[in-house]
Amino acid sequence: MFTLTHITHPTVDTKGPLLLLQSEHGDRFLFGQIPEGTQRTLPENKTRLSKLGHIFLTGLMSWDSIGGLPGMILTLSDQGIKAMNIVYGHDVVNYVVSTWRYFVFRFGMKLNTKVVTDGQSFDNELMRVRSIVINEDSTNSATFPKELVGALKGIVSRMFPPHEPTARHDPASDPHMNVELPLKYTIPKQSTSYEINLKSVRGKFKVEEAIRLGVPKGQLFAQLTKGNSVTLDNGTIVRPEQVLDKQRDFAKILILDIPSDSFVAAFRDKLKNYDSSSLGAVYYFLGDGVTFNKSLSVLMESLDSQCTQHFISHSNVCPNSIVFRSSAVTALKLKTLQPKNYNLPLSDRVFSKEFYECFQKPLPNGTSVIQHSDEVLRSSISPSRVHIMLQNDVVAIEPFTPGEENLKVRHFQKFKNMPSWSSVYERHIKSLNLSGVSYESVAPKGLPANNFNNAQNSGKVEVVTLGTGSSLPSKYRNVISTLVKVPYKQNGKVIDRNILLDAGENTLGSIKRNIPDVQLPRLFQNLRLIYLSHLHADHHLGIASLLSEWYKHNSSDPSAVIYVVVPWQFNIFLKEWLVMEDKNIIDRVRYVSCEHLIEGGFVRKEFKPVSFDTLVSEYEPKFKKRRLEYDDKSSYRDRETITQMYRDLKILTFQTCRAKHCDWAYSNSITFFTNSDSSSVFKVSYSGDTRPNVDKFAKIIGKDSDLLIHEATLDNELVEDAIKKRHCTINEAISVSNSMRARKLILTHFSQRYPKLPQVDNNITIEAKEYCFAFDGMIVSYDDIGEQASRLHDLNKVFIEEQQEEANEVGDLR
Repeated sequence: MFTLTHITHPTVDTKGPLLLLQSEHGDRFLFGQIPEGTQRTLPENKTRLSKLGHIFLTGLMSWDSIGGLPGMILTLSDQGIKAMNIVYGHDVVNYVVSTWRYFVFRFGMKLNTKVVTDGQSFDNELMRVRSIVINEDSTNSATFPKELVGALKGIVSRMFPPHEPTARHDPASDPHMNVELPLKYTIPKQSTSYEINLKSVRGKFKVEEAIRLGVPKGQLFAQLTKGNSVTLDNGTIVRPEQVLDKQRDFAKILILDIPSDSFVAAFRDKLKNYDSSSLGAVYYFLGDGVTFNKSLSVLMESLDSQCTQHFISHSNVCPNSIVFRSSAVTALKLKTLQPKNYNLPLSDRVFSKEFYECFQKPLPNGTSVIQHSDEVLRSSISPSRVHIMLQNDVVAIEPFTPGEENLKVRHFQKFKNMPSWSSVYERHIKSLNLSGVSYESVAPKGLPANNFNNAQNSGKVEVVTLGTGSSLPSKYRNVISTLVKVPYKQNGKVIDRNILLDAGENTLGSIKRNIPDVQLPRLFQNLRLIYLSHLHADHHLGIASLLSEWYKHNSSDPSAVIYVVVPWQFNIFLKEWLVMEDKNIIDRVRYVSCEHLIEGGFVRKEFKPVSFDTLVSEYEPKFKKRRLEYDDKSSYRDRETITQMYRDLKILTFQTCRAKHCDWAYSNSITFFTNSDSSSVFKVSYSGDTRPNVDKFAKIIGKDSDLLIHEATLDNELVEDAIKKRHCTINEAISVSNSMRARKLILTHFSQRYPKLPQVDNNITIEAKEYCFAFDGMIVSYDDIGEQASRLHDLNKVFIEEQQEEANEVGDLR
């Protein structure tokens, strides 16, 4: 038996669909998209990916569809998986992986990119997977030249060397990785889909019958089990069907990834003569640009048989269910203690009227619908065989005897929606007997309250700690991301400047889960700056999707630009990646190197990248040795762009210093003017990841900060781990704050080994006037940072349940 488990369906947390195919012996294969947030769903649903060896990517190559893949590969490698194959229908997959070369590096894991073009098959002992590649315009897109593919695969191999380098490895200093990727090739608008043929189970060998027919044990037995006839010494021919039970087959599975309406006709043409007699399940991974109309219905009907089950994945069909339920329960608990500092996660969704009426599906109570056509959509497919793809549902594919049995495809509904907030309160909070709280104070009736930039906080500095964990996403804390809103008053009008300090994977999902849709345009129109402290993936895998979302809300304003202050290598990645997304975004991005804002006179030179044509011309199985040159021009600060950033964002000073963490890592301090007469300023400092840096960060660039946001990764007794991993303990972070004479302090970036509650007691004295410990989704105005202190004694009580669950999970692992 094989099972297909639905790992994700489209929500704001996980934008695309993903399937896990598993054999009864535990072999695992992923099919679909790997959106941001995917790997965080795995511990949430206790899904393990041991024995995973192949990832079959579907659809178009976009950040929406593969934004979770780089982080997942890093995590799988750290979990001990030694080999991984990424399968796709076009050579562009090699370009995609190559763009990660500055920040995805793991030794001991062999990563292979396998291109299975249209009509070709991937084959192993369990299944044959046939690739179905559809071009948007029904023409054949040119493949990449052989030399280009070879050079790209060479870069990928350098990203995943078999053995640990003898010296500390910096990809930027490797002449076979610090290469200018070519931007001249057209990225094809092709969508990859798959037909999965699970290999038949041969009939049981009837030993007694074979002996009766005179077949001697040994080689002739083996030939018969392989389906070959044998000739006995007396000339008798024994055929395999005489000694084998009937072969048992499995139903076929189709996975069709249709990005938009412009692809539907090509899919219909490609599959018009498809034999659906043994088709057990069809998955329709439908992009936001697909509407439910007659054309789509005709495609579905052409693939239908009496036993075919149809599964629909679409943002107007699948509920925007809360994926990270453990985190949501935590949010309610924290909101119980501080009602005005948290929003309850939102789950609103607009559903397709055509789909729900056509296939007679009940709509959730109180939901909105959208109608694209006045024409009533009809289908000959029984509604009982059309299913909404839902996370955790399972489809079992069992063997059947052709001609004697029907296809065996069973659908098990295991999806559980988040219970009502009142139910969560009754189960998890009421028994804690917290003083001064009630359900009504936490979740008042009516529209969900938005505590970010509301009437009470208009004109105030606010901080939203969107993600507060380190290393990798977990059930309770996402990776690091902090939004700071700094108002500017001009002629009686308040202008908000939103800045993001690091943006780990699924930062956009966290924003959309916490901020109502009606408020999103304003938030992104005010987003003026994204700052990246260093190139570790947990700090930046959310930036690409944020830039796309920013452009969606600002494209109609030709004057709108966004500043990205990042290490120079990340700017190379953005240019290479945004070519695939939307080249227009590149024109709106204003890049400033973190190195160009460095305090003092010395600016490090960047390495000059090798031209890709040179790499192609020299490409061999063994690379020639060469040395990189420094780019002398790179040490000249880009004063023009920096000056313009100062003017646009009303900044007095913006300085960085080198963090004590890894190459090209930085801490920063920004001083903003807060009104047009320049009479007042607000200074915010952010540590990024670092060991304590008193000399440069505390006593020079960050001195006398109004607000310090500092990493506090490890508890105080783990100072040796902190030194080894080049992070700070909580006491070390406090000591930096004290040396800086920071007025207020927010501690964040806690180790995921302490996902709920960091060490809040027995720390050294905090000299800042106010301080707080950050949790995911915390919204706090600068004026109110100190209010958490009065509730710290309740936090241990609030998290007793999670602490016990964590202890049980550790026990299970042992």
